[in-house]
Amino acid sequence: MRRLTLAVLLVLTGCSSGGADDAVRFTAVDLSAPPEALAAHGDSLVIGTRPSDHPELVTRDKGGVIGNSRLTPASPYGREAHWYGITSDGTTITGVGGQRGGAHGNVRWSAWTGDARQITEKPQAFSTFGGYGAGELIGPVRTKRGPLIIGTWESAKAGLDIAVWTYAADTWTRQPSAGTVLESSQELLRFPLGVAPDGDGAIVTGWQIAKGVVSAAVWRFDGETWTTATLPDGDAALAARCWDGTCHVVGRSKGKLAWWSGPEWTRLAVPDVPVGDDQPLVAPVPVRGVPTLFVDHGGVRLVSEKDERPADGPSGEVVAAETVGGEVFVIAGGRLWRTS
Repeated sequence: MRRLTLAVLLVLTGCSSGGADDAVRFTAVDLSAPPEALAAHGDSLVIGTRPSDHPELVTRDKGGVIGNSRLTPASPYGREAHWYGITSDGTTITGVGGQRGGAHGNVRWSAWTGDARQITEKPQAFSTFGGYGAGELIGPVRTKRGPLIIGTWESAKAGLDIAVWTYAADTWTRQPSAGTVLESSQELLRFPLGVAPDGDGAIVTGWQIAKGVVSAAVWRFDGETWTTATLPDGDAALAARCWDGTCHVVGRSKGKLAWWSGPEWTRLAVPDVPVGDDQPLVAPVPVRGVPTLFVDHGGVRLVSEKDERPADGPSGEVVAAETVGGEVFVIAGGRLWRTS
């Protein structure tokens, strides 16, 4: 998934700010191409990379050995795709790729399935993800009932519905949103922005607008049904990560960073961090069990409820993070970094 695991941080007036002696040291992981997406695959890390004109999939095992999966595209746009998201259940890897093209410059989507040895684009009918009524794909997510792809599709009532595709026999099938909490209406428009695993199911983060009032919202799938919740004092929920029965959601409230803890959806006290309307956040990751955020602000920094510290090594925009085998991996500035 492209919006996977990070958030925002600033050096704040009136808040403790770690100095150079408190810096968390990272080591660069040498790759042959820039990384775009990360996913845990058992004890290994799966890395979606892209050289100048085609996608690649790389694995790093618990011993640090880098290997390449055999990538088999099935369409012209699959051969040129960027990675929008990758997910794994520890056995099967599912990926979503995209590349803009055609007369209108829309994203042409590709869906990938395989394992650490080989991942193959499974060709789909054009109308599966494209054509009249098509919206965007947010990314894939693994659940107990199999992988899902989350995106949007034209609503029968108003705007776009949140859309869910399921997978069977090499085919992705969009499920009806009508009559569920994923459906938009004249009274309530829904906008998904991110997706993450949540126990046996999934959690979708985003925002909604009703009677001119904008609010942050989440939609949760328990493996059988979807439910929704409005998050207190929020404008948008941008990313989530769930572990040990708690979901940590980060987003925006009145131009500032907001952080909620669910399932009660308590708004946590966090530093006064500006978050722009078009600024993505990526979900917290557990660092020694502590929910921790990463972002580039005069250098990559880490923030938790306890403190904030600089990262020694990474610089540039932070776009993904993952924890595997007691290590934290971060994509920042077009490079992959790791720390224990």
